[in-house]
Amino acid sequence: MSTEIPVPPPELQLDPEPTLRDNLTSHRFELWSGEELIGLEGYRRCDDGTLILLHTIATDQYERHGFARLLVRSVLDDAASKGVKISPVCTYVQSFLVRFPQYQELVHDDPDSLD
Repeated sequence: MSTEIPVPPPELQLDPEPTLRDNLTSHRFELWSGEELIGLEGYRRCDDGTLILLHTIATDQYERHGFARLLVRSVLDDAASKGVKISPVCTYVQSFLVRFPQYQELVHDDPDSLD
């Protein structure tokens, strides 16, 4: 990764700490605190394993508190740990990648070639 810019944590502390779940049936990553949904990242998985990141949503209660940022960071960290490339269609993810360039290496080299 390039020079690492720290990703700030959310402004609110939650108990239990938020965890990322991959909802394969709904094609989305979900951020949960216990049984409470905090946000989701919709995706489409290509034949080569690339994740096309479609949209980022934080639930009303958690928007504007840094949870969308936590969600995207968690999704990208998960992709990195599995060696998965991404194609960011979502404008929030695109902005995140500009702000935190250490994640740029996850972006698929040729998004036009994706199915």
